[in-house]
Amino acid sequence: MDSVTQLLFGGVVAAAGFRDKLGRRAVAAGGLIGTLPDLDVLGRLFGNASITDVWLHHRAVSHSFPATLLYGAAVGWAIWRAEKLRRAPADATEDKDRRRSWMWLGALSAVTHPLIDLFTSYGTQLLAPFSSARFAINAMPIIDPVYTLPLLAVFLFALVTRRHAQTAQRAAQFALVYIGLYTTMAWGIGRHMEDRAREELRSLTPVAAAAARVDAYPVIFQPWWRRLVADLPDEILVGFASPFRDAPIAWQRIPRPDTSAPMAAAQATADARIFRWFADGRVHWTQKPDPSADNPGGVLLEARDYRYGMPGDSVLGFWGLRFRVDANSRVQGEPDMLAERPPFSTAGLRDIWQGMLGR
Repeated sequence: MDSVTQLLFGGVVAAAGFRDKLGRRAVAAGGLIGTLPDLDVLGRLFGNASITDVWLHHRAVSHSFPATLLYGAAVGWAIWRAEKLRRAPADATEDKDRRRSWMWLGALSAVTHPLIDLFTSYGTQLLAPFSSARFAINAMPIIDPVYTLPLLAVFLFALVTRRHAQTAQRAAQFALVYIGLYTTMAWGIGRHMEDRAREELRSLTPVAAAAARVDAYPVIFQPWWRRLVADLPDEILVGFASPFRDAPIAWQRIPRPDTSAPMAAAQATADARIFRWFADGRVHWTQKPDPSADNPGGVLLEARDYRYGMPGDSVLGFWGLRFRVDANSRVQGEPDMLAERPPFSTAGLRDIWQGMLGR
């Protein structure tokens, strides 16, 4: 999820287990440790990393369960060590207890990051470096105020209050229960919408629906209005629906293009293979003439990640890769980033609200 939520979650986990023992600094430390995995994006500032290199390495080792537990505990140990140099000498038992507490705080705060990322569609390499498999549960959007605002309130209370350590700790524990229930609800909504979509598909195309892959992706800011995607042999079906309305899903049918020689050339590149891996196989290709004067007879190949998108012009997805291929089906240079996310607007928020309510 977004980095602010990651910080708040890490801080609330620290407050829930360590606020009374380690003080307010535990809340701040937990928040900072909870955001550490996203420092992997700084890799693009060094060298000549391509677009697909960034996809390959973001949410990789830094986001895996084994790594976050290890380096989280190491950061916790470093905080304990720095604290020990500044504090008055403590007896061996107390010192050992504080060391254990800081290391557990670091490990648990860090592991919250891949844990909540797991429940988004983006995908996370939870077992890196032992496996490059991406794990994703289509439960939560990347940004959800109903998820984040309670964490913010509890985080600030636990960080600011001096006299109510026990109250802050209990509030943090209740917040974690709330987050667990909310996430489980969102996961259940997704499964319900997938079952509903499969049932409708069986009535429309019974033979193809039997083997169709169907997913319900959450649309941004809330988990109720879902983008339903069904992969059929010859076409892709995209629809939007809410559990608050029982009307039939209005499917938009998108034909799968025939594979041309230029398309096959683009698909064979390492960039295209990484993109397909990143998009969990959900890549749609389109081909059109290249208007550039320096590529006579050439074409443009656009590959879009169709897990994301909104009704209208972006129904096939917001972003992807654009390849230039010459008249002899040779790929020209590296692909360009294709980004066509609709601009933020009150009309867009209204569409999400109405979609959520099933209107």
